[in-house]
Amino acid sequence: MKTEQTEHIERVSSRIGRAILDFCEHQPEFRAEELRRYVVNKCGYSSPGSSDRILRDLRRRKLLNYEVVDRRASLYRVLPVEVGQVEFEW
Repeated sequence: MKTEQTEHIERVSSRIGRAILDFCEHQPEFRAEELRRYVVNKCGYSSPGSSDRILRDLRRRKLLNYEVVDRRASLYRVLPVEVGQVEFEW
């Protein structure tokens, strides 16, 4: 049974996830801070780690693929998503 808190988390994750996918579609390389700013501009304020956490979740569910180019500089590169079974559930 879904609680009110669970529904809120899913709703926020869905909005942020869509914003992240949109951002990555237009930015082949990006810094974590650029992604955070984009998410805040599109979705409003969220906890500072939300975009990072949801970015990792999108990769885990194979909706997005990326590599860390330079961890120290928080530089990421978007890669093609591998063909196969995709977990998609908002």
